[in-house]
Amino acid sequence: MIHISGPQFKDEYGRTLMLRGVNLGGSSKVPFCPNGATYIRDHFFDHRNVSFVGRPFPLAEADEHFSRLKEWGLTFLHFLVTWEAIEHEGPGIYDQEYLDYVRKIAAMAGEYGINMFIDPHQDVWSRFSGGDGAPGWTLEAVGLDMENFQETGAAIVHATYGDPFPRMIWPTNSGKLTAATMFTYP
Repeated sequence: MIHISGPQFKDEYGRTLMLRGVNLGGSSKVPFCPNGATYIRDHFFDHRNVSFVGRPFPLAEADEHFSRLKEWGLTFLHFLVTWEAIEHEGPGIYDQEYLDYVRKIAAMAGEYGINMFIDPHQDVWSRFSGGDGAPGWTLEAVGLDMENFQETGAAIVHATYGDPFPRMIWPTNSGKLTAATMFTYP
């Protein structure tokens, strides 16, 4: 079992580990169904009716990916999981199918000798405020209307801004009204 000691990862014998792995992955930040690609506006605001099962890849492709990673000598994965993927329907309503998917992916990685750090990932609050992480209902719970963020400048997201998308870096949205407001709540 890997544990943390100060700034280092250690094994069960206290040896410092050098982890060789990859991030898995950026696509985990958006729904699999309907297609959550950041430029697609269709169904963007229907945030309660999404599924992240299949992110970062469908279970049927796991053997292919894990065998390739093992062949390359990689033994560690940084696996992104967002709050939205787990609780998109509403407070306390957990997506058991997604949790089962994550459990199966982790078990399969283990079968290939690959350890996994499951990262409860969040950037700039939510995909509705230009990042990823929190479900849409969290914004609604404090009275924010996601459909007006573009018009009011409260957040810039590709799905509502369209193309050409302005040159910017994603943390820019952290100083805009939506994310800044959400981070003031306890």
